[in-house]
Amino acid sequence: MHTIKHPDIPLRAHARRGLLAAAITMALAAPGIAGAANVITVVDPSAVNWLSITWNTMEELVRVDKEGHTIPALATGWKWIDDRTVEFKLRRDVMFQDGEKFNAKVFRRSFDEVQRWDNPHPPGSFLNFAKTTKLDVIDDYTVRFTFPEADSSSMMKFRGMHVASTKFWTDLGFRSKKTGTGEGSW
Repeated sequence: MHTIKHPDIPLRAHARRGLLAAAITMALAAPGIAGAANVITVVDPSAVNWLSITWNTMEELVRVDKEGHTIPALATGWKWIDDRTVEFKLRRDVMFQDGEKFNAKVFRRSFDEVQRWDNPHPPGSFLNFAKTTKLDVIDDYTVRFTFPEADSSSMMKFRGMHVASTKFWTDLGFRSKKTGTGEGSW
């Protein structure tokens, strides 16, 4: 996936993140290295280890800079239409490791996949969007969210909403061998 570099984040952080993402990507793509399913095995069972994996292999609509300000990542910008509705312009020319181009349709797939779980974020349900949150695809590079009520933590939730390629969701996804789902701590 395209790594978005921000001038406020030191190059060392990008280099570390890039090297880890490259290593994980190569391990997933290399035949026979991780077995037939090409899975990542997490040795430490802490419920928050998913952060290390997803923040180094996936992008989000927004990030937070070193001063704590929300900045664009996969989004190029956003505007609030009213206190329950926000519209994002999506970054063009972003490509996943598997060659798929990022657009609103791909973003929708990631949102829909995570929304179908009861509790997609192991650290706490405060990161989950309300089940009745509506996502409209306006065009290839514009999406609009409508929340059931004003949500002051929505931008934090966008920071935690990881976007993956269609192939990831179709072939891999976040699935526990035991439960067959990405629900909760995996």
